[in-house]
Amino acid sequence: MIRNKFNILTAICLMAVMYIVISLSGCVTSRHIDELKAEIRDLKEQNNTTSQTIAEMERVVTENSETVNRLRNDVTQSNDQLHERIDMLLENYNELMRIILEMKNNLATRRIITSSPGSQSESAITSGLTGSDNQAVVSQPAEECIDAYDAAFILARRENYNEAIEAFNKYLTNCLQHESAENAHYWIGECYYSLEKYVDASEKFNYLINNYKSSVNLSRAMYKLARCNQELGKTDAAKSMFNRLINEFPETLEANQAKERLKDL
Repeated sequence: MIRNKFNILTAICLMAVMYIVISLSGCVTSRHIDELKAEIRDLKEQNNTTSQTIAEMERVVTENSETVNRLRNDVTQSNDQLHERIDMLLENYNELMRIILEMKNNLATRRIITSSPGSQSESAITSGLTGSDNQAVVSQPAEECIDAYDAAFILARRENYNEAIEAFNKYLTNCLQHESAENAHYWIGECYYSLEKYVDASEKFNYLINNYKSSVNLSRAMYKLARCNQELGKTDAAKSMFNRLINEFPETLEANQAKERLKDL
Protein backbone atom coordinates (compact mmCIF):
# COMPACT_ATOMS: atom_id res chain seq x y z
CA MET A 1 0.00 0.00 0.00
CA ILE A 2 2.79 2.42 0.86
CA ARG A 3 4.51 1.62 -2.44
CA ASN A 4 1.29 2.37 -4.40
CA LYS A 5 0.94 5.67 -2.62
CA PHE A 6 4.53 6.49 -3.47
CA ASN A 7 3.92 5.61 -7.15
CA ILE A 8 0.88 7.89 -7.31
CA LEU A 9 2.81 10.80 -5.86
CA THR A 10 5.60 10.13 -8.34
CA ALA A 11 3.12 10.18 -11.24
CA ILE A 12 1.71 13.50 -10.05
CA CYS A 13 5.21 14.97 -9.91
CA LEU A 14 6.02 13.67 -13.40
CA MET A 15 2.83 15.13 -14.83
CA ALA A 16 3.57 18.44 -13.19
CA VAL A 17 7.02 18.39 -14.76
CA MET A 18 5.50 17.57 -18.15
CA TYR A 19 3.09 20.45 -17.73
CA ILE A 20 5.96 22.82 -17.02
CA VAL A 21 7.96 21.49 -19.99
CA ILE A 22 5.02 21.83 -22.36
CA SER A 23 4.37 25.32 -21.07
CA LEU A 24 7.97 26.33 -21.59
CA SER A 25 8.09 24.80 -25.07
CA GLY A 26 5.31 27.10 -26.21
CA CYS A 27 3.31 24.23 -27.71
CA VAL A 28 0.76 24.06 -24.92
CA THR A 29 -2.93 24.41 -25.66
CA SER A 30 -5.91 24.84 -23.35
CA ARG A 31 -6.96 21.28 -24.17
CA HIS A 32 -3.58 19.96 -23.00
CA ILE A 33 -3.87 21.94 -19.82
CA ASP A 34 -7.39 20.68 -19.13
CA GLU A 35 -6.37 17.08 -19.76
CA LEU A 36 -3.41 17.40 -17.43
CA LYS A 37 -5.56 18.99 -14.75
CA ALA A 38 -8.14 16.22 -15.10
CA GLU A 39 -5.47 13.54 -14.80
CA ILE A 40 -3.99 15.28 -11.77
CA ARG A 41 -7.45 15.41 -10.16
CA ASP A 42 -7.93 11.71 -10.86
CA LEU A 43 -4.57 10.89 -9.36
CA LYS A 44 -5.34 12.99 -6.29
CA GLU A 45 -8.68 11.22 -5.87
CA GLN A 46 -6.93 7.84 -6.20
CA ASN A 47 -4.36 9.00 -3.68
CA ASN A 48 -7.09 10.04 -1.23
CA THR A 49 -8.91 6.76 -1.75
CA THR A 50 -5.69 4.81 -1.21
CA SER A 51 -4.92 6.81 1.95
CA GLN A 52 -8.39 6.12 3.30
CA THR A 53 -8.03 2.43 2.47
CA ILE A 54 -4.67 2.28 4.24
CA ALA A 55 -6.10 4.04 7.30
CA GLU A 56 -9.07 1.64 7.37
CA MET A 57 -6.77 -1.38 7.06
CA GLU A 58 -4.58 -0.07 9.89
CA ARG A 59 -7.67 0.41 12.03
CA VAL A 60 -8.90 -3.12 11.27
CA VAL A 61 -5.45 -4.59 11.97
CA THR A 62 -5.29 -2.75 15.30
CA GLU A 63 -8.78 -3.90 16.29
CA ASN A 64 -7.99 -7.48 15.24
CA SER A 65 -4.79 -7.41 17.28
CA GLU A 66 -6.71 -6.26 20.34
CA THR A 67 -9.36 -8.92 19.70
CA VAL A 68 -6.70 -11.62 19.34
CA ASN A 69 -5.04 -10.51 22.57
CA ARG A 70 -8.38 -10.58 24.39
CA LEU A 71 -9.14 -14.03 22.99
CA ARG A 72 -5.68 -15.26 23.96
CA ASN A 73 -6.14 -13.96 27.52
CA ASP A 74 -9.63 -15.50 27.71
CA VAL A 75 -8.34 -18.87 26.47
CA THR A 76 -5.44 -18.80 28.91
CA GLN A 77 -7.74 -17.94 31.80
CA SER A 78 -10.25 -20.60 30.78
CA ASN A 79 -7.47 -23.17 30.51
CA ASP A 80 -6.24 -22.34 34.01
CA GLN A 81 -9.77 -22.55 35.38
CA LEU A 82 -10.27 -25.88 33.62
CA HIS A 83 -7.10 -27.30 35.20
CA GLU A 84 -8.24 -26.12 38.63
CA ARG A 85 -11.67 -27.65 38.06
CA ILE A 86 -10.12 -30.96 36.95
CA ASP A 87 -7.90 -30.98 40.05
CA MET A 88 -10.90 -30.33 42.25
CA LEU A 89 -12.96 -33.07 40.62
CA LEU A 90 -10.10 -35.56 40.91
CA GLU A 91 -9.61 -34.69 44.57
CA ASN A 92 -13.33 -34.99 45.27
CA TYR A 93 -13.51 -38.34 43.47
CA ASN A 94 -10.48 -39.68 45.31
CA GLU A 95 -11.81 -38.41 48.61
CA LEU A 96 -15.19 -40.04 47.97
CA MET A 97 -13.54 -43.39 47.30
CA ARG A 98 -11.58 -43.15 50.53
CA ILE A 99 -14.69 -42.22 52.48
CA ILE A 100 -16.47 -45.26 51.08
CA LEU A 101 -13.51 -47.46 52.05
CA GLU A 102 -13.42 -46.04 55.58
CA MET A 103 -17.16 -46.57 56.00
CA LYS A 104 -16.79 -50.13 54.76
CA ASN A 105 -13.98 -50.81 57.23
CA ASN A 106 -15.93 -49.26 60.09
CA LEU A 107 -19.01 -51.33 59.30
CA ALA A 108 -16.87 -54.48 59.15
CA THR A 109 -15.37 -53.64 62.54
CA ARG A 110 -18.81 -53.10 64.05
CA ARG A 111 -19.99 -56.47 62.77
CA ILE A 112 -16.98 -58.19 64.34
CA ILE A 113 -17.70 -56.56 67.69
CA THR A 114 -21.41 -57.36 67.74
CA SER A 115 -21.21 -60.83 66.25
CA SER A 116 -18.56 -62.21 68.58
CA PRO A 117 -19.60 -61.28 72.12
CA GLY A 118 -17.37 -62.69 74.79
CA SER A 119 -14.67 -63.73 72.32
CA GLN A 120 -12.61 -60.70 73.20
CA SER A 121 -12.99 -58.09 75.87
CA GLU A 122 -14.05 -54.76 74.37
CA SER A 123 -11.59 -52.95 76.54
CA ALA A 124 -8.71 -54.97 75.06
CA ILE A 125 -9.56 -54.86 71.34
CA THR A 126 -7.37 -51.84 70.68
CA SER A 127 -4.72 -52.66 73.28
CA GLY A 128 -1.01 -53.03 72.48
CA LEU A 129 1.94 -54.60 74.30
CA THR A 130 4.48 -52.41 76.09
CA GLY A 131 7.31 -52.99 78.53
CA SER A 132 9.49 -56.04 79.16
CA ASP A 133 6.71 -57.98 80.89
CA ASN A 134 4.42 -57.69 77.82
CA GLN A 135 1.71 -56.19 80.00
CA ALA A 136 -1.31 -55.16 77.94
CA VAL A 137 -2.04 -51.48 77.69
CA VAL A 138 -5.80 -50.97 77.74
CA SER A 139 -7.24 -48.07 75.72
CA GLN A 140 -10.76 -46.88 75.02
CA PRO A 141 -13.17 -49.63 73.83
CA ALA A 142 -13.07 -50.15 70.07
CA GLU A 143 -16.72 -49.23 69.52
CA GLU A 144 -16.23 -45.94 71.34
CA CYS A 145 -13.13 -45.30 69.20
CA ILE A 146 -15.20 -45.81 66.06
CA ASP A 147 -17.81 -43.35 67.31
CA ALA A 148 -15.13 -40.81 68.23
CA TYR A 149 -13.51 -41.11 64.81
CA ASP A 150 -16.85 -40.82 62.99
CA ALA A 151 -17.76 -37.71 64.98
CA ALA A 152 -14.43 -36.06 64.14
CA PHE A 153 -14.77 -37.05 60.49
CA ILE A 154 -18.26 -35.51 60.28
CA LEU A 155 -16.87 -32.24 61.66
CA ALA A 156 -14.20 -32.25 58.96
CA ARG A 157 -16.76 -32.92 56.22
CA ARG A 158 -18.88 -30.04 57.52
CA GLU A 159 -15.79 -27.82 57.26
CA ASN A 160 -15.64 -27.25 61.01
CA TYR A 161 -11.90 -27.67 60.73
CA ASN A 162 -10.73 -26.40 64.10
CA GLU A 163 -13.28 -28.55 65.94
CA ALA A 164 -12.35 -31.51 63.75
CA ILE A 165 -8.65 -31.13 64.57
CA GLU A 166 -9.46 -31.07 68.27
CA ALA A 167 -11.72 -34.13 67.95
CA PHE A 168 -9.18 -36.12 65.93
CA ASN A 169 -6.42 -35.30 68.42
CA LYS A 170 -8.64 -36.45 71.28
CA TYR A 171 -9.39 -39.63 69.34
CA LEU A 172 -5.67 -40.28 68.83
CA THR A 173 -4.99 -39.73 72.52
CA ASN A 174 -7.53 -42.38 73.53
CA CYS A 175 -7.34 -44.71 70.52
CA LEU A 176 -3.71 -44.62 69.41
CA GLN A 177 -3.72 -48.30 68.37
CA HIS A 178 -7.06 -48.16 66.61
CA GLU A 179 -7.10 -49.10 62.92
CA SER A 180 -8.28 -45.65 61.81
CA ALA A 181 -5.44 -43.82 63.56
CA GLU A 182 -3.52 -43.31 60.32
CA ASN A 183 -6.65 -41.83 58.73
CA ALA A 184 -6.96 -39.44 61.66
CA HIS A 185 -3.43 -38.18 61.09
CA TYR A 186 -4.23 -37.64 57.43
CA TRP A 187 -7.45 -35.75 58.09
CA ILE A 188 -5.78 -33.51 60.64
CA GLY A 189 -3.35 -32.57 57.88
CA GLU A 190 -6.26 -31.96 55.51
CA CYS A 191 -7.96 -29.69 58.05
CA TYR A 192 -4.79 -27.64 58.51
CA TYR A 193 -4.44 -27.48 54.72
CA SER A 194 -7.99 -26.17 54.34
CA LEU A 195 -7.24 -23.54 56.99
CA GLU A 196 -4.13 -22.58 54.92
CA LYS A 197 -1.90 -23.51 57.87
CA TYR A 198 0.59 -25.11 55.52
CA VAL A 199 3.39 -25.53 58.08
CA ASP A 200 1.15 -27.49 60.46
CA ALA A 201 -0.29 -29.46 57.54
CA SER A 202 3.22 -30.31 56.32
CA GLU A 203 4.15 -31.70 59.72
CA LYS A 204 1.13 -34.01 59.73
CA PHE A 205 1.62 -35.23 56.16
CA ASN A 206 5.31 -35.81 56.87
CA TYR A 207 4.42 -37.80 59.99
CA LEU A 208 2.03 -39.99 58.03
CA ILE A 209 4.54 -40.59 55.22
CA ASN A 210 7.33 -41.51 57.63
CA ASN A 211 5.31 -43.63 60.07
CA TYR A 212 2.63 -45.32 57.94
CA LYS A 213 4.50 -46.46 54.85
CA SER A 214 1.72 -48.86 53.81
CA SER A 215 -1.10 -46.40 54.36
CA VAL A 216 -3.80 -46.10 51.72
CA ASN A 217 -3.44 -42.36 52.22
CA LEU A 218 0.26 -42.31 51.34
CA SER A 219 0.01 -41.05 47.76
CA ARG A 220 -2.49 -38.42 48.74
CA ALA A 221 -0.37 -37.27 51.67
CA MET A 222 2.60 -36.93 49.30
CA TYR A 223 0.56 -34.81 46.91
CA LYS A 224 -0.73 -32.55 49.68
CA LEU A 225 2.75 -32.23 51.19
CA ALA A 226 4.07 -31.12 47.79
CA ARG A 227 1.21 -28.63 47.53
CA CYS A 228 2.05 -27.28 50.99
CA ASN A 229 5.66 -26.78 49.91
CA GLN A 230 4.43 -25.06 46.77
CA GLU A 231 2.24 -22.68 48.77
CA LEU A 232 5.14 -21.97 51.14
CA GLY A 233 7.40 -21.08 48.21
CA LYS A 234 9.57 -24.18 48.61
CA THR A 235 9.68 -24.91 44.91
CA ASP A 236 12.53 -27.44 44.98
CA ALA A 237 10.91 -29.41 47.80
CA ALA A 238 7.59 -29.37 45.94
CA LYS A 239 9.21 -30.63 42.72
CA SER A 240 11.04 -33.36 44.62
CA MET A 241 7.87 -34.63 46.30
CA PHE A 242 5.82 -34.46 43.10
CA ASN A 243 8.49 -36.51 41.29
CA ARG A 244 8.68 -39.00 44.14
CA LEU A 245 4.91 -39.41 44.02
CA ILE A 246 4.99 -39.99 40.25
CA ASN A 247 7.78 -42.58 40.59
CA GLU A 248 6.32 -44.49 43.54
CA PHE A 249 2.61 -44.30 42.66
CA PRO A 250 2.51 -43.76 38.88
CA GLU A 251 -1.02 -45.14 38.38
CA THR A 252 -2.77 -42.95 40.95
CA LEU A 253 -4.91 -39.88 40.39
CA GLU A 254 -2.48 -37.92 42.54
CA ALA A 255 0.36 -38.80 40.16
CA ASN A 256 -1.63 -37.35 37.26
CA GLN A 257 -2.31 -34.22 39.27
CA ALA A 258 1.39 -33.98 40.14
CA LYS A 259 2.33 -34.08 36.45
CA GLU A 260 0.05 -31.14 35.77
CA ARG A 261 1.42 -29.19 38.73
CA LEU A 262 5.02 -29.74 37.62
CA LYS A 263 4.23 -27.95 34.35
CA ASP A 264 3.71 -24.75 36.35
CA LEU A 265 6.90 -25.03 38.40
